[in-house]
Amino acid sequence: MSFKKFIVSKGVIGALIIVLFYGLLMVGIYFSGYKVVPSKINQLPVAIVNQDKDSTTLKKQLKKSLPFKHVKTDLNMKQAKSQLNDREIYLIIDIPKDFNANLKKIDGQSKGELKFYINYANPMTSVSAMETVAKSVGNHVQKSVLLQQSKGILTATELSQLESETKSLITANPTQKDAILQKAEQTKSTATAKINQTYANVANSYNYSIVKVNKAPSGMQHSMAPFFMSLAFYIGSMIGAMLIVVAYKSFSPLIGRWKAYTYTEIAIILISMIAPLLIVALSKSMLRFDSNTYWQLWVNHSIELFASLNVNLIFSLILGQFGIMINMPFMLTQVVSGAGLIPRPILPDFFKVMSNISPCFYSIRADYNILYGGNNTHTLWLQLLTIGIVAIIIHLAIVLSKKSAHRWYNLHNKKGPF
Repeated sequence: MSFKKFIVSKGVIGALIIVLFYGLLMVGIYFSGYKVVPSKINQLPVAIVNQDKDSTTLKKQLKKSLPFKHVKTDLNMKQAKSQLNDREIYLIIDIPKDFNANLKKIDGQSKGELKFYINYANPMTSVSAMETVAKSVGNHVQKSVLLQQSKGILTATELSQLESETKSLITANPTQKDAILQKAEQTKSTATAKINQTYANVANSYNYSIVKVNKAPSGMQHSMAPFFMSLAFYIGSMIGAMLIVVAYKSFSPLIGRWKAYTYTEIAIILISMIAPLLIVALSKSMLRFDSNTYWQLWVNHSIELFASLNVNLIFSLILGQFGIMINMPFMLTQVVSGAGLIPRPILPDFFKVMSNISPCFYSIRADYNILYGGNNTHTLWLQLLTIGIVAIIIHLAIVLSKKSAHRWYNLHNKKGPF
């Protein structure tokens, strides 16, 4: 066999097509999905909660200076904390009661403290962005707004008054000019030292702190755990569905389509219950979470695996092993739309829409809640279960339509008596 025949054979051409298909697919999906970071981080919603009636000006200054397009200022602290837990906002800047009054006290004991609340049960991109903003704003409030401007004004006023008084004394007593200038210099040094001491106390009267809500343990494996676990189950479900449909098609001619499909669903339920026991157990040994967390994660990923297997089974039932040509792109979109790396509010519109039907999206959010804290975990489980049930309804329609098509074919191709 010549090299030319080998190079144009089905195997080589097929390999080229597969490499091009998946390469173009991954580059197109990932580049278009991740281009929003960091350019669209400013679209994440945040909140300023002002509990001090004398700090209205500061609230306005903060809102104007923050690098975010969506800044809520009409929430109380309870509402803001609830929205932070629900991932409706990603940062709270809290101006506490008597903040302005405490700043004016220069006794070295009272402090006005800004608090920045960040929910750490979120993708790393949003957490790191909020930390950066909190530190920047905290420092600028001290340096730019509270100290430098007012200190400069007071120093200039004091020195201007001293200079005026010195000139008047020299005019009235020209023979005492040197003594007057020497005394003025001493007075200037004393006044400057007093101003510096006063503002050193003012500096000590201000502080800021970052309040870590739903704090995750240090280490990338912890912050990325929801994304890694959910994606691992989904990738397994994609290959698993392709193999399950082979069994379904093998048994259909022997026991009938409906019975084979019933067995298929029973197999999916069993796999969904058994596989997470071991996979979550491995996660437990590496992340060191407790038994209660283990069982909650088992429930979450059992439901995720049930939904994912049924979703991937749709195109496997229609196209057989070639169903992976559609299941693979859908899986790749979930890497982005699952919002394990990028928060959902800043995803491109396509991926934001896809997150509504993405098992990974609901599973990742539930994992964050279970591992580190958050609300509405049971609602997320119900949404995951709904995706699986809708997929089953589609299966039934596919099995029914294939049976009807088979009957139609037999009817119209039945041989006559001659």
